[in-house]
Amino acid sequence: MFVLMPALLALAGLASAAPSRIVFEAETAAATEAPLVVVSADQVPPGSVFVEGASGGRYLEIPEKAGNPPALDKGWARFTFDLAAGGDYILWARVWWEGECSNSFTVQIDEMAPFLFGENATYKTWTWVKYPVARMMRPIKLAAGRHVLVFRNREDGVRLDQIVLSREPRFVPVGVEPATTRGDAP
Repeated sequence: MFVLMPALLALAGLASAAPSRIVFEAETAAATEAPLVVVSADQVPPGSVFVEGASGGRYLEIPEKAGNPPALDKGWARFTFDLAAGGDYILWARVWWEGECSNSFTVQIDEMAPFLFGENATYKTWTWVKYPVARMMRPIKLAAGRHVLVFRNREDGVRLDQIVLSREPRFVPVGVEPATTRGDAP
């Protein structure tokens, strides 16, 4: 019995450990600013074209030709979420880029310096993009607790479906990931 107790305690600790990643739908943002819009098959705003394959059939979009900085310094989605454990995180986003001039956002987490997110060359299909992309770049260090994540307009013609924050350096999302939380934590 005494030999079994440490094993049971270790298993109990694993069961209660904080999840190593969170996943939320982009359309659950706590707040948005135009020209960023929510798009679904039954709600296609002017200037948008519905793209099949998004998780839950909805996503956020900055429509092509809506404008981008510096001419138009508007358009963002703000997400609030809670992390049960601090650590080094990798940010993944499931995106659809229209083309080479429509393939990035500016992202900011809490009071950290904003950074470029995207700029990859996979167009006209849903794909996962991550930050950091190079081994020379450090993961995002986040403490346990409440955080604010903002995706800002950098280029129009971009779509955002899901967001993942993961402490697993080898994790790579594939297809649609099941949501574990919302982007509008109270």
